[in-house]
Amino acid sequence: MLGLGAFRKKQWGTESIPDLTGRVAIVTGGNTGLGYITVRELARKGAHVYMFSRTESRALAAIEKIKKELGPEVEPKLDYVNFDLQKLSSAKQAASEFLKREHRLDILVNNAATMGIPYELSSDGIELQACNGTGHFALTSLLLPLMKETAAKPDSHVRIVNVSSGLYEAAGSPDFSSLEGLNQKSWSSWGRYAQSKLANILFTNELQKRLEESGCKNIYCLSIHPGMVATEITRGPLQSWPILSPIEPIAMLFAKTPLQGALTQLYAATSPEVEEKGLKSALLFPIAQPQAKKPLAEDKDGKLGAQYWKLCEKLVAEKA
Repeated sequence: MLGLGAFRKKQWGTESIPDLTGRVAIVTGGNTGLGYITVRELARKGAHVYMFSRTESRALAAIEKIKKELGPEVEPKLDYVNFDLQKLSSAKQAASEFLKREHRLDILVNNAATMGIPYELSSDGIELQACNGTGHFALTSLLLPLMKETAAKPDSHVRIVNVSSGLYEAAGSPDFSSLEGLNQKSWSSWGRYAQSKLANILFTNELQKRLEESGCKNIYCLSIHPGMVATEITRGPLQSWPILSPIEPIAMLFAKTPLQGALTQLYAATSPEVEEKGLKSALLFPIAQPQAKKPLAEDKDGKLGAQYWKLCEKLVAEKA
């Protein structure tokens, strides 16, 4: 007699990633946590992966660690490009460096982020957590022409994956009409983080819409929520609330491992099901499950997404 387990759908895993030989990928914040796993697994399947990270020494050490983990049977193609999410000029420099080296880009995983940190402005005058959105907007917009060229080639499967968070629901009533609105202080650092994660989803929606309107219908843009994961990103909340330090190790016992947390973005970046199921501008929750967006993120009239896009364009023009 068959048990209930026989009827359960097998959970998607890294073994389901197709052969990526010949494809080129970028992962931001790839030297640790979810980004590290994403870089490693894309490289394992044959992709040429560029690790976009702020600190060269940490990135190069991570690349060497990945090579050791993959072993002699795999010859990974891995490169480092300097990218500071909190400087719009860095996005321009990173994109320029990449475009000098490559003639295609199949996968862009906008993974880097800060979470729950105390209020502070970047050198561009942008609240640091808001840079989770503005920095990736700048980088993606500069790389988009190459991604469109790649999408026009035979057997292309171009993906743009923005790592968001289920905490976007706590964004309240964001104001993306101006830099002052973007930078406003909320009741806590969590509110600012939530706003940045909402921005990631709105950017995904608006980008997919604009691609469709331009006639580019074979680039798939997705937002994902990895779940609560035991990574270095917890440093931010501990800066804001040191009182949480004794609790943090206990909370991490219930968190996903980085590998578990990275599965949803790896699915979004590589799975043929994304195209088979038509998951354009989809929001995925763990593991690889489409989730209905709350009204603020659904943005049915498109006004909030268009407002955010216009503000990001202005900031890039002024500061990049």
